[in-house]
Amino acid sequence: MILKRINESGRVLANAVAVEFGVSEDSIRRDLKELSELGLVQRFHGGASRTKPSLRSFSQRASDQTAGKRAIGLAAAQRIPTNATLFLDSSTTVLEFVRALSDDLQLCIITSSPDIASAALDHPLCEVILLGGTLNRLTRSVIGQSPLAEVQSMHVDYCILGACAVDESLMLRAQNYEDARLKLAMSQACNEVILLTTAEKLLKQGPFAIAPISTISTLITDQTADQAILNRIRAAGVDVVIADHSGE
Repeated sequence: MILKRINESGRVLANAVAVEFGVSEDSIRRDLKELSELGLVQRFHGGASRTKPSLRSFSQRASDQTAGKRAIGLAAAQRIPTNATLFLDSSTTVLEFVRALSDDLQLCIITSSPDIASAALDHPLCEVILLGGTLNRLTRSVIGQSPLAEVQSMHVDYCILGACAVDESLMLRAQNYEDARLKLAMSQACNEVILLTTAEKLLKQGPFAIAPISTISTLITDQTADQAILNRIRAAGVDVVIADHSGE
C-alpha cells in the first residue's frame, strides 16, 4: 500500500501515513527502510519518494541551464582575490566558475576533477594540483582514501562546491558515497565554503549526506530559485547571492 501511494503521488511522509493507516511511525519507517533496501523507493528525512532516474554523465549535465550556470560561475569568480588557494570539486557549474576567473588572478587550484584541472590549465597564472586516486566514470572525479588523505593534510582559503542536492532539511547531499566524503573533507579544510547551485538542485534529494547548510559561508544560485527556501537558508546563517543572467 505504501509503495502504491508513493508511485501514485511521488512521495509520502511517514507521520501522515502512520496516522492514515493507524500504525506507529516506527512501523512506517521500518517499511520505508525495507523498500529502500530493495531499491523501490528513495528515502529522505521524514518520508520517501519514487526512485530517481539514472544519473546523467558530466558532459550531459554540462549542456543544461548554461546561462544560469555561467552567471553563477561569474558571480563566484568575482569574489575570489588574487593569491588565493582553492579546493574545487567536480561540477559543471564549478567548470563555469573556472572559465570565468579573471586572467590577472594568481591562484592555486586543487581539484579532484580532471575536467576542472584541464580548464584551469588554460588560465595563464593558475598553479593546478590534481588529486590522485581512482577515477569515478560518472562523476569524472577521483575517489578513495588517497585524495581524502591529501585533502585532510591541507588547509586552503576557499572551497568551491557544486551541489548535487540540498534536501528539505537543508542538508547537502551527493549521489556517490566517496564523493560525499571528499566534499565534506574539502569543506572542513578551508576558511570559506562557497556553494554553487542552480535552482533545480534546491529541495532535491540525494542518497548520501555531506553536511548541514550551515557548513557553507555563501550560496550562489540563479534567479529562478524559490524565495521561501532561500529565506530558510539565510536564516541558517548563510549569505545568499542571486546571480543575474538576464543579459544572457
